[in-house]
Order: sequence, then C-alpha cells, then structure tokens
Amino acid sequence: MSDPFPDEVDEALWDEACRRAEAVREFLKHRPGKMTAADVALLATEVETSRATAYRLIKLFRAGGTVMSLVDRKRGRPEGHRVLDDKREEIIRTTINRHYLTRNRPTVSQLVRDVQTNCISAGLKRPHRRTIKARLEEIEPQRRAKRRGETEIVKQTQAVPGVFAASRPLQVVQVDHTKADIFVVDEETRQPIGRPWLTLAMDVCSRMVTGFYLTMDAPSRLSTRGVAP
Repeated sequence: MSDPFPDEVDEALWDEACRRAEAVREFLKHRPGKMTAADVALLATEVETSRATAYRLIKLFRAGGTVMSLVDRKRGRPEGHRVLDDKREEIIRTTINRHYLTRNRPTVSQLVRDVQTNCISAGLKRPHRRTIKARLEEIEPQRRAKRRGETEIVKQTQAVPGVFAASRPLQVVQVDHTKADIFVVDEETRQPIGRPWLTLAMDVCSRMVTGFYLTMDAPSRLSTRGVAP
C-alpha cells in the first residue's frame, strides 16, 4: 500500500509529524556520529514517546528524511469499515426501524435481544452488542427522538429561530480561522513544513473581509490581535 499524500493525512497526525521531524532534525544535526542511549532517551522525552520509538523515528528520518516518513499510521480497523455481511446488516436495520424507533420506546437491551434472535432464526451468527449499538448511534438524534416520541430531546436538537444581523458596517466583526489549502516548504531542503493558518475578520453587515493574518502558528489570541486591515 502506497503512502498517502500530505493533504490526505489527518491534520493532527501531520502537525505531530512536523513536531517530531523538527526534533529529530535538530537531534541529528548536533550528533553527526554515534549517539548514546542517554541521547536517545532525551529525544524520547522531547517527543513524548518511548526510547524504542525514538530509535525508530531516527531510523525512519535517516531513510526518508521527510515529514511524511514520521506520520504515525493509525492502527486498527479503518474508520467506517464494516465486517458484518449484508444479511445481518439488513436484519439490524429492519429491527431498528420496526421495533426500536416506535412510540413504545423499547430499551437498547431489548433491541439487542431482538436483533440476535432474528439472526439466529435466519441461521446467521448473532452480532455483538457493541456492533448493534454502533448502528443505533449512526441514526441522527433528532430523527430518532421524533420516531420515539421523545419531545424533550426533539426540543434540545432543534435550531433556535432567529437571525444574527448588523444594521451598519463595522458594527459587528466576526473572526474565524482556517488552514490554508497549500503546503509551505523549506527554502533550502524543499521539504514540507506544514500548512499555514489563515485568520479572517469579516464584517457582518457588508460581508466584506476587513482584515487577515497568515501564520504557521495555531490560532490563539495573538492571531486575533494580529489581524491586519
């Protein structure tokens, strides 16, 4: 399986990989020759990992020399991946719609028993309780509450009517942050450093951009104060 491109990597994993790359780069710069176990232990403390992992990061960086080589690969089953066959998935879906999403408000335990009983009757292996609950949690909360007649939950999940508006320019200015859809590279090594943060100040009345701030640092109160008109 080929490695993902930088824009396909989770932002949190990418930011952590950039931090690790900087630490390993500085570590190797000051230790061109042999390194001691104590040196590696210091690196492990800096990147908040075990000494064995620190050795692995050094090896990966020496072999690849890129931030991408240090991206932590997520373990376990890919998000959204399902292991049940279509027949059992259909039984779970049908049982939820016919027996759980009703005004009688049966419990989750009752739903689990019904699903497992229906699977056994069809000659299929019964799914685990966690799997059934996971399918249940995929249902939009407001839809589930309406079908079950849970009025309090419906009220809590409904949007509050009304609008937020301003009657004149600069009466209200909103500030928001986003990561720019570009990668900044080192001017010498041409290796990717990361994606910059863009902070925009937007006038609510005119919907015009009144200022912006571009930085490699994560959003903070300094990002708001530094917005340039």
